[in-house]
Amino acid sequence: MQLATPILEWQGPGIHPAHAAGVIGAAFGPDAVYTVDGGNTSLWAYNVLPPTRPRSYHSILELGMLGTGIPSAIGAKLGAPEREVVCVTGDGAAGFNVMELQTAAREGIDVTVVVFAEGSWTMEELNELQLYGTTFGTAQGEIRWDIVAQGLGCHGEYVERIDDLDGALRRSREHGGPSLVCVRTDHAANLAIPAEMTARFFEVYSGPAKPAVV
Repeated sequence: MQLATPILEWQGPGIHPAHAAGVIGAAFGPDAVYTVDGGNTSLWAYNVLPPTRPRSYHSILELGMLGTGIPSAIGAKLGAPEREVVCVTGDGAAGFNVMELQTAAREGIDVTVVVFAEGSWTMEELNELQLYGTTFGTAQGEIRWDIVAQGLGCHGEYVERIDDLDGALRRSREHGGPSLVCVRTDHAANLAIPAEMTARFFEVYSGPAKPAVV
């Protein structure tokens, strides 16, 4: 699935999540297995990562829980060891099961995890603003997920510029073991979900819009 109106430029201090997802999709291509996790991060991934063949795209969709991305990537690699596996996850979701990277390191399971790290429970911010007009309990701070991964025995990369992401992904893929790439995505960009992405997401619950009866 691709955005009808691509986001061509972004002037914010961080990386736009759509641009990061585009680089990931170009690097791994349609033959990889993708596992997607998180709130707004998953919305960007749904709409920007390339279409794949069956049994190649794993996501929670409408079930609503977080933390499945890293374990799903490990399981996908064990089930299809000949294929590349990449997990795209938000930083909130990553915190649930990031310790499973130690399992991947111990067992030599070659997966790449990319964490979109803008430092907030961003989807919950939108919910709180709608319900209460303010936010609370959503800030996470700037966690260096790459250093966490290194402490668990994995290769780690940290990316602050979109031009550096492709190289970080290449080094991770060539590492020959589990890797994590921490991408400093932009908080404001992650909040600005286009209307077409919201409409597509709600189709999961209600199905495609029905034509008007005249």
